[in-house]
Amino acid sequence: MDKKLINKYREYAATTEAWAVLFVKKHLRKAQGHWVDITDSRQYEMSENELHFRYVNGGLFKRRLKPKYPLKAEFTVNGKFDERTYIMMVRAITWETSHLDIEQQKLKKVSPLNFSITGVSYDKNKGCKGFFRDDAPAAIKALEKDLSDRTNPLWDRAMNYVNEPEYVYKIKSVNLFRGAK
Repeated sequence: MDKKLINKYREYAATTEAWAVLFVKKHLRKAQGHWVDITDSRQYEMSENELHFRYVNGGLFKRRLKPKYPLKAEFTVNGKFDERTYIMMVRAITWETSHLDIEQQKLKKVSPLNFSITGVSYDKNKGCKGFFRDDAPAAIKALEKDLSDRTNPLWDRAMNYVNEPEYVYKIKSVNLFRGAK
């Protein structure tokens, strides 16, 4: 087991680039069977979800090199298979192979299939009028007449109907093209 490689992979896995690769694999079917080379990306700063990007640009390179994975037996000690470490090693080897393959193809001037994916995050309740949602019972909506008076016992239930921002994320566009954009 190569602990240095695993540590390098762990550092990479925490980067925006690693999240962008996952984003592309999730939203671009054409990425299957290709290495993903990220050239530019920008996450939504206010989103807690690491897979929310304003845009991701890059290229897809056909997989020419095949990763050479260790045998599972190498990760079995006293009859117990260490699946977690094995999976981490496989991911690290795949990552290393992808970077080597992409670099070799770039040196040979191989032109990738370029992509651009844009996403949008918005408050789906932005245009809603009133303090409470439309599905609130009439008795609760009546509390809107005096929001400063919180003595009514209905307020305990009413707080479940407050019209709060609800952010939604959607893919806006996916473009594939050859050559420079």
